[in-house]
Amino acid sequence: MLGEALALLAAAAYGVAGLSIVHAKAQAQGDNGVFLSIVVTAVCSWGLWLFTADVSRDVLLSGVGGKAMLIFACAGLCANVLGRQPMYRVTEVAGAVNAGLLRRLVPVFALPCAFLVLGQTPGPQVLVGGVFVLAGVLFYLRPSKTPLGGWVALGTVSALAYAMAYTLRGLGLLFLPDAALGTAIGASVASVWVAAGTVLRQGRLPGWHHITVDRSAAHWITAFALSAGQILQFFALKHTTVAAVSVLGAMDVLFAAVLMRWRPTQENVALARLLLAMVLAMIGTALLLAP
Repeated sequence: MLGEALALLAAAAYGVAGLSIVHAKAQAQGDNGVFLSIVVTAVCSWGLWLFTADVSRDVLLSGVGGKAMLIFACAGLCANVLGRQPMYRVTEVAGAVNAGLLRRLVPVFALPCAFLVLGQTPGPQVLVGGVFVLAGVLFYLRPSKTPLGGWVALGTVSALAYAMAYTLRGLGLLFLPDAALGTAIGASVASVWVAAGTVLRQGRLPGWHHITVDRSAAHWITAFALSAGQILQFFALKHTTVAAVSVLGAMDVLFAAVLMRWRPTQENVALARLLLAMVLAMIGTALLLAP
């Protein structure tokens, strides 16, 4: 039960993060704390690694270790640059619930990614699970409920990027089985990439101001909530199955919807429709990840 409890806490943390992104947007003068959240993830991951590291220095400095760290770096760019930045934008425009529901597409996109990178061929059960997930997402986001605008496409790109990140991290773990180190390396590389890219595009002072100006309480809450979600999921995986963690992780959408009763936003939530959509998505996720 410990693993399931930690997975639920992780889902709650992601629900808080989605809601705080929406509220922080009103105070944003720059990137709405995206860079801050990546840096906090890197710092927390390195701190976690210091307490959980079980890989020797010789392995880290070997050719296999170098290959794994390069893969982890690529995974970090996919997750924190191609995944997290669009996820922020979708959440700002479409709301925490819509953005969270689009993240349910991650395990679906992981199927072709795993086939291309790891050579894993999905079986009939996995394909049926993917259909359930897609049905749940489309049921809630169908045009009669929400006009399918650019934010849906952006959310789909974000989900695809996260799926590729998870696949690459899985590949890296085959060479270097240390998830905390992989997350730390990926977030660190992404921090440098975002900072360098912003400075090159906007100039040194304007660029640095753009990625560091947003440090309100809401931005810090988002950063630590996202980091807490990742860390709690990491520990949950030590005590329960990947399927259980992934299915319970889908509860972040419901946590966000409930939290809106205390911190309302402009997003309108059809709760009955959402519950049915979540049931379909959770059944699909269970089928996708069942042994």
